[in-house]
Amino acid sequence: MYEPEQQRSLDEVRGMAIPGMVFLLVVWGLLTIISAQSGENEPVGMATRQFLFAGMGAVVMVVAAGIPFQLHIRARWIYALILLGALVALPFCGVRINGMKGWFSLGNFLIQPSELAKPVFLLLLSVEATKPGKTLRQVAGAMAVLAAAVIIPIWIQPDFGTVMVYVLTLGALLILRGVAWRHAAWCAAAVLAMGLLFVLTNPYAMRRLVGFLCPDADPTGSGWHIRQFQLAIAHGHWFGAKLGQAFWSNAYLPLAYNDSAYATMAETLGFIGTLPVPAFFVLLFYFLMYDAGREDLQAGARFYLAGAALMLAIQALIHISVNVGLLPPTGLTLPFISYGGSSMIGGCLIIGLALSARHAVRTPSCPKLSKRAVPEE
Repeated sequence: MYEPEQQRSLDEVRGMAIPGMVFLLVVWGLLTIISAQSGENEPVGMATRQFLFAGMGAVVMVVAAGIPFQLHIRARWIYALILLGALVALPFCGVRINGMKGWFSLGNFLIQPSELAKPVFLLLLSVEATKPGKTLRQVAGAMAVLAAAVIIPIWIQPDFGTVMVYVLTLGALLILRGVAWRHAAWCAAAVLAMGLLFVLTNPYAMRRLVGFLCPDADPTGSGWHIRQFQLAIAHGHWFGAKLGQAFWSNAYLPLAYNDSAYATMAETLGFIGTLPVPAFFVLLFYFLMYDAGREDLQAGARFYLAGAALMLAIQALIHISVNVGLLPPTGLTLPFISYGGSSMIGGCLIIGLALSARHAVRTPSCPKLSKRAVPEE
């Protein structure tokens, strides 16, 4: 057992490790951008913009971390009204890019509300999951209703990759809250049904699925994404292509700095250069989950920390799996690495609230998060 002063010192180190992992992921993303592009002006411009996005994200993280978590909880409906209003307004005021109407255009800047809504989604779920005096069924129902309010507007865009991140995070949090495994199985069946419905109602999704299953049947059409992922990773080999010689990332890899960020990194930095990235995500997951297990924190804070760890891990896992050919192609960024302001700021906001939550110490009047305190019936 550690002495109280030693324990506080360890907690401070863990607290610094969380933004430290984010910083290292951002650095790897910048290295990818700088290394991948041939030419002289474009990589500098993209890297500069990404650096500015990271700076904005750092400011957002520090501000969110400095606000007491209880104040975030009190303001959750204000956050929700702003971001849910933005999601609902997208079909009417948004701009369509690559077949998806998921952005607002403000001059030279694009804002993607579904990325910024993620921390608010986790905040709402953390409150509903820890409300005292409700049965587990009531808690699960309230969480599902809140999730549907966020997920349906994103489905309409349509953005199936982001929907899956939200749905899988909800399922993981329901299991963490104590929902019976038989109910979790029903949730899994619902996810499969949603996927089937999406594929049947969106022809491009069907083409991507066919291309994933049989990429050689139509290598210049439905199998194009898979083939370019494979060729880019193969070209990177162990130590990556030389500076300015990332051929597939420059010419053929779709959305090389967003949806294909990990494959771009594999070509520019090589297999060895990509190894730190999963390690950083694993460490970030570990530090967040460690704090989620602290008995001295408020129940809502612990639940938020777990949600932040799960959501970031799920999104990173899906992105990497798609880029290495384990899942069908879907438009999904790699947190803190993919190019884009909304993804960067949204991820930093998740971490900022997590840093605030890890200081939400439980007072004697605050109940612990206990499955026994919430009966199933």
